[in-house]
Amino acid sequence: MCGGRGTRMESGTEKPMTELAGRRFIERVVLALKESGRFEKIVAAVSPSTPATKRFLQSTGIETIDTPGAGYPQDLSILLEKVAPSRVLVVPADVPLLTAETVSEIVDKLAAAAVNAPAASIAIEKSFAEGLGVTPSVAFGNDLCHSGITLFDAARAKKGAVEERYVIMNRAEVALNVNTKREKEVAESLVKRANDLAGDARL
Repeated sequence: MCGGRGTRMESGTEKPMTELAGRRFIERVVLALKESGRFEKIVAAVSPSTPATKRFLQSTGIETIDTPGAGYPQDLSILLEKVAPSRVLVVPADVPLLTAETVSEIVDKLAAAAVNAPAASIAIEKSFAEGLGVTPSVAFGNDLCHSGITLFDAARAKKGAVEERYVIMNRAEVALNVNTKREKEVAESLVKRANDLAGDARL
């Protein structure tokens, strides 16, 4: 999902095209998905708010689906209608710390949780996200927030509210949904720390 305007970033750049340590958010997410080797294809949902993102993705051979940019639920509904009856892992473009290893772990956990259910999502404990410096966008329950990462059975989840199961995963790679300048600074700090430790195996 890469159709949001990203107004809270206050940068003038489409959020998926924002750079983190020399790579765009959308590049990082697509690379993690590709390198996981878990998907038949990768499709990006774009909107009128992200024309540069659409051009970039198409230049790299990624299929795009146009949505109106009317809001995340509305755009998601359009995406699910177009990919049905497939099972689809929906990932937002603003989780730039994702790695192939994390994606593979997510797929395994959500596939197990989604047996006989139309959807299963990764959730994070609110206290963990706030400890990283993240302000959760979608909080629910006593102390949980939504990562935006969901495995859908598109044939069963195309319309209306669906039963959704949750897997808690307190990991920075999924908790750091970058919506503000402050959260981008947190991401930059984590990438720098990881690169200092990894040497040549840089993020």
